Amino acid sequence: MLAVLALAAQMPAALAAEAVSGPDQNLQVQNYSMTIGRDGVKRETTFTERVYRRNDQVWTERLIASESAGEDAHGGHSHPDAGSSPMWVRRQADGALDARLIERHQRRSIKVDSQYYGNIGFNGSWGSTFFLSDPQSLKNMRAIGAAKDGVQQYESKRGDLTVRVSWDVKGQYPRRVESLDAHGKARRETLVSVIEAPKVLPWNALAGYTEIDYSDLLD
Repeated sequence: MLAVLALAAQMPAALAAEAVSGPDQNLQVQNYSMTIGRDGVKRETTFTERVYRRNDQVWTERLIASESAGEDAHGGHSHPDAGSSPMWVRRQADGALDARLIERHQRRSIKVDSQYYGNIGFNGSWGSTFFLSDPQSLKNMRAIGAAKDGVQQYESKRGDLTVRVSWDVKGQYPRRVESLDAHGKARRETLVSVIEAPKVLPWNALAGYTEIDYSDLLD
């Protein structure tokens, strides 16, 4: 899933209250990370996700090259791949989250209880799931000047780490998030762009899927 950086800053009053929803969005998210280890080896990772958000639900899906036809023949209690399986998160009326992994090959909707969120790389935060960067975290960042062309720039520095966020004020999502250390040994960048809405929202294409509990798949 999308790697959410810890952000924080002063925000416009419109974002001061805790936000639980915002405008519908269809987004493509490009993630890049680079580290240089003590061994001097430079390691780079890139991946792209698509995010569809509507009021009280978010679908996050990594773009993966077509898999061989034989890979859909798994049976039994095979464990879902949290990296490649789409995640569908809904916010209930009481604020509780319903998180599911979707396996298209096996036509399964796998409900994941909060105690297993760590297993699937989910931090359990609705704010960072819906907005990609939690608006509340911007409160402790420094706003750089006034918004320009609909984008407010934020920055924070903590020790050797600098984080910068380009926040789309109207769309309520970060167009760009960058973090880098002062020594040039680590850098992360997330670029977000608007895409067309799918003809059918993915959660409306789950008819006939078997619903199971994640705990039932544990050995």
